[in-house]
Amino acid sequence: MKKTLGDYLNLTASDGFECPAYVAPPVEPARAAVVILQEMDQRVHGDLNQSSGRQARAKPDRFKIAAPWRAVAEKYAALGYLAIVPSTYNRGVSGTDFGYRHEFSSSTRSWHLVKPVEPMPSVKVMLDIQAAIAHGQLNTLTGGVGLVGYCWGGLLAWRAASLLEGVTAAVSYYGGGMTLPEDAKRQPTCPVLAHFPRDKRWMSEDSVARFIDQQPAVQSHVYDARYGFNVERRQAYDAPAARLAKERTLAFLTEHLMALPEYAPEAVIALPLG
Repeated sequence: MKKTLGDYLNLTASDGFECPAYVAPPVEPARAAVVILQEMDQRVHGDLNQSSGRQARAKPDRFKIAAPWRAVAEKYAALGYLAIVPSTYNRGVSGTDFGYRHEFSSSTRSWHLVKPVEPMPSVKVMLDIQAAIAHGQLNTLTGGVGLVGYCWGGLLAWRAASLLEGVTAAVSYYGGGMTLPEDAKRQPTCPVLAHFPRDKRWMSEDSVARFIDQQPAVQSHVYDARYGFNVERRQAYDAPAARLAKERTLAFLTEHLMALPEYAPEAVIALPLG
């Protein structure tokens, strides 16, 4: 795989809001796109003063995506996808942690997650995700767009699979809240792959079991691992579970995205420009 680097651009949502996004293109023209929906507020982690443990004040015009998520995008780009990471927290106040509760550990000199809760109402955020999907459709050979979300992003991926247009396939890693009654009853309009932990603290085994029973069409997998098992920088990281989930995710995306037919020349000409 060849190393590829991305850059920032603004995606314009249907309500006129400009959502910054990190976009990593592949070396060759992309057949399909992957929209990556991150977990925590990237500014909390990206702007943390490592010496003091205090959160630095972010500049209003510098809403960036944290390095770990840029790295995820670049890995997907190296596989041939156009990778897009919208800044899903950008409708809030710069440098603010929207609802995720953290504590600073004096022993490790770092912040750690105490409780994952939904940081923002997702209605407006869905507009930003739709803009990312549209960008992927217009800048790939097939128009195929997959979503891969983690934690809150996993919940957003699940919701987008039933609410948004242009989603070809969706992957949810431990989507916090998706097993609760209101979200568990959603009906996705595309293939969905879901990775769940056996972590009673954040997602009960009963709620996961009910979700799997209620959603037989979803490819659901449960891992003997903690919530957040896919993130290397967390204590919950579980290498075997992360590796198996990655294998399943890549196979799922290849099946549903890379086999799509390319746009016919006349269809490309007919694509809207704005």
